Amino acid sequence: MYKIKIVVTLFFLLEVSVAMGQQLSGQIENHPKSKMDLVLMPFGMDYTISIGSVDQKGQFSVNLTGLDFGSVPEEVQSMFGGELGYSFFFGCDDSQEFGAGFEIPAMRVDYIRMNRDGQWAGTVFLVSDENLRPWLEDSGYNNAVKGSFYEVIYVEADVSIHTICGAQIYASDEEMVDVEYDFQLELKAGFNWVEYEILEVFETNPEIRASFPSKVKIQNLQNPAEMKWIGTYY
Repeated sequence: MYKIKIVVTLFFLLEVSVAMGQQLSGQIENHPKSKMDLVLMPFGMDYTISIGSVDQKGQFSVNLTGLDFGSVPEEVQSMFGGELGYSFFFGCDDSQEFGAGFEIPAMRVDYIRMNRDGQWAGTVFLVSDENLRPWLEDSGYNNAVKGSFYEVIYVEADVSIHTICGAQIYASDEEMVDVEYDFQLELKAGFNWVEYEILEVFETNPEIRASFPSKVKIQNLQNPAEMKWIGTYY
């Protein structure tokens, strides 16, 4: 368990999007004057995957192309791996609605972490609106807002997903709300940026639970310039 000593909210200004959206670079304002590695942790802290770094001046670059986790023991991989249909932030109630590709081996990576000298030093939230961050941290008590947030997903094989499916979300003891998830994705074997665009939000009774997304489009990263990289440092 890590004790948070100080929390600093930073906005990472993206400057360049290169090569299929896999490589991003930009400037971190007010970044601590320390070089940090940017890593993924799909297998936990013992088997991190480096995707880039931040230098002492706050310049960062990341690249998802050609990442390899061959050094991770197979038994560890099997513990953390899953099926693509279950690997998104949002999921269909009926797996049949998701269609072909549901069972492709996949892994979801919710956040990018920052390591300093081999120790976990911070977490990055990728959002188009800073007001989405509290909801991502605790969706039960913080309201969702319209906007996009971003994650990384690993898939074992190329796959196209073009489907709209539904789910029911608890709003109160008397009400279940129908929600819509629109998947429009072209994923390549390996690690991919995924954008969740919240188009509509269902307003709830705040005494029962926070407002939640009721219509979401799940797609490839559309515009890296709209991404704000917000860091929490430990």
